[in-house]
Amino acid sequence: MTPVNLSSRLGPDASERLVVLAGAVVEAGELARASLKRRYSTQMVLKAPRDYQTEIDVAVEQIIVDRMKAAFPKYSIIGEEEVGNVEAGADAPRIYIDPIDGTTNYAWGLPHFGIVISIVEQGEVVCGVVYDCMQNELFSAEKGKGAYLNGERLVLAPFADVQDALIGAGLPVPGQVKTISEDAYHTALRRLMDNTAGVRRLGSSAMSIAYVASGRLDGFFEDGLSMHDYGASILMVREAGGVVTGFSGAPVGRFGDILVANPALHSWLVDGFKRS
Repeated sequence: MTPVNLSSRLGPDASERLVVLAGAVVEAGELARASLKRRYSTQMVLKAPRDYQTEIDVAVEQIIVDRMKAAFPKYSIIGEEEVGNVEAGADAPRIYIDPIDGTTNYAWGLPHFGIVISIVEQGEVVCGVVYDCMQNELFSAEKGKGAYLNGERLVLAPFADVQDALIGAGLPVPGQVKTISEDAYHTALRRLMDNTAGVRRLGSSAMSIAYVASGRLDGFFEDGLSMHDYGASILMVREAGGVVTGFSGAPVGRFGDILVANPALHSWLVDGFKRS
């Protein structure tokens, strides 16, 4: 795919840096899409209980790392699979790579996962992409330039009633919830089940947060996430007019408690954790 074609799928003011990120995920996405199948325990690496790695996680990250090193030789690179990490110094921009966000989906052959690249400068996400190679959907954002899906600007619209909200949420594995008690987390989930149009667990936090930016979900929360998971997507939510905090409404904490939402819903979601 040529840079011209990629540029048409980004915002009108997209930087060359964003074009490079888009090119990398689209290229890597060809391999991920062609290699999707059900994998079994002998075909995967178990990094930790319920934390899987496939050979495609590694191969996709290698493609992206090679592109990043060539384009940004003075940047730090932090890949989730650590295939070619680079430390360029405390003041250097940092590139975070999640080659397959939703590896469990991918390993079981479920066609819902995202390829994620985020650039962080001075502790702030300034540029990023999330690519759904199965649907050929390219989400992108740059600080101050808006969020886009295949070239269409994303702007959140308000809604009037909580019962018309569709919410995404992580269903945590044992030990994942650390910001609050598991009982409090489950109580917040039950509140969603009792009051909203429904709760969706899609299996990719990056994709779920990008879906909030696009209005496909009205909110999302999960604990135990990292910059690899949420970096690019939270920038998309902010640029689309949404709100990004931790469960309490304060900034995201050290355990990665992410709560993103349409502004009309955010305070109601925060209140659910305060009541738990």
